[in-house]
Amino acid sequence: MKCLLFGLLFLAGAACAAGAGHPLDVRPGMWESTMTVETSGMPPIPPEVLARMTPQQKAMIEERMKGNKITVNGKRCIKQEDLDKGLDWSDPKRVSCQRTLTTSTSTVQEMRLECDRNGMKTSGTVRVEALDPEHVKVTAHMTVADGAHTMTSNMSGTGKWVSAACTSDKDK
Repeated sequence: MKCLLFGLLFLAGAACAAGAGHPLDVRPGMWESTMTVETSGMPPIPPEVLARMTPQQKAMIEERMKGNKITVNGKRCIKQEDLDKGLDWSDPKRVSCQRTLTTSTSTVQEMRLECDRNGMKTSGTVRVEALDPEHVKVTAHMTVADGAHTMTSNMSGTGKWVSAACTSDKDK
């Protein structure tokens, strides 16, 4: 379950994937983020996984999904070239997404995402607003479905610039 939610956050992180338009006017370097994710509905679970679950496990997942809300913190190194070309944190080997940029200015980027991963379809909107060069606000609405189950997620959060230097190779 956490992997699925993290995947949604990962897609929200891809919100700045522009390819065209204006880059957000934010500082390159190490950024920290805090995202709150509220979900509803049953997550798409592969049939082979469902087949191995007991009725009690299925009931537990359904119960946890009622008004589920989590907060996720993370760090990311953003380089100037990432800002210039448009941030894209997705892994094309894992997720195939079509991004449609609807707004791209120095202070706001909005996009529509359509993704397909192993038969799970994800669609939604993401908005990143640069409040100033060191602070951003992110909101997103995503729907994940596999034909039998649908889960919706509403995400909101903030990012703040921490330093010009990135702390480790894994953050780059």
